[in-house]
Amino acid sequence: MKVISFKNTSLFKRGIWLSAAALLACVATPSLLNGSLWRNPEPALFAICVLGAFELYFFKKTQIYRLVDEVVDCEDHLEIRRGRTEEIIPFSNVSTADVASGGGFHRITVHLRETTKFGTQIDFLPQANLWSNLPAIKSVASSLTDRANHAKYGPTVQ
Repeated sequence: MKVISFKNTSLFKRGIWLSAAALLACVATPSLLNGSLWRNPEPALFAICVLGAFELYFFKKTQIYRLVDEVVDCEDHLEIRRGRTEEIIPFSNVSTADVASGGGFHRITVHLRETTKFGTQIDFLPQANLWSNLPAIKSVASSLTDRANHAKYGPTVQ
């Protein structure tokens, strides 16, 4: 058994959400402290709405919310965990695995043949030592796809 995902994904996701909330609080605080939010709320609300729209765009673009917390490779299946939800996915249910790059970081996306608790695809961050090494990340994804094909169709003759 080997953990193939970033070990601190849940902390990473929590940090992103808290940073977004802190940024909104930093924009709203000056208006709250000097009382202008109550006398003339339009400028502060405009700034908060623009920042909120930017943050929504960021979260939509990066899809941080889709990341699972842990992926363990157990040779014949994957153990997936997001929060308290866990599922075992046999390689025969894996269709393909590929690398998606967006929002400044790479993630591995595992496409499934059948729907699970996590949907029809699983996104996770690779281990931190691979973040700057795109060929190594692609190698991990290729290995998962090869093992899925082997589990579904048996060994291939070369």
